[in-house]
Amino acid sequence: WSHLYIYQHRHDVNGIVHTHSRYATAFAAVGKPIPCVLTAIADEFGGPIPCGGFALIGDEAIGKVVLESIGHSPAVLLKNHGVFTIGKDAVSAVKAAVMTEEVAATVWMAMQIGKPDEIPAEQIESLHQRYTGVYGQ
Repeated sequence: WSHLYIYQHRHDVNGIVHTHSRYATAFAAVGKPIPCVLTAIADEFGGPIPCGGFALIGDEAIGKVVLESIGHSPAVLLKNHGVFTIGKDAVSAVKAAVMTEEVAATVWMAMQIGKPDEIPAEQIESLHQRYTGVYGQ
């Protein structure tokens, strides 16, 4: 139901991936977004990877929380659940899912050393525009 709800309400989405990948789901378990502390996060996601609220499995509730929380990001964490990624096609959604787990692991490791510095918003925007408009073409 959640995938159908997303497809019905986001006509730009033609691919959805749902995972319970280890590191990203750890952030979801504590209801925390993945902060934008790496250029890879700024490039691919355009800011922190948000964490939406809790939703019960079995109907459209998860799809609604995904769409309420995802914003312009291709990825969102669902509190106490896991990861949803979207894309213009299945390949884009899979890429976002893989990248979500990779950056979640790196951020988690960095947090074991200390508090990573978040990239300033104006730099995030610049990096994301360069990546999506020039580099990522």
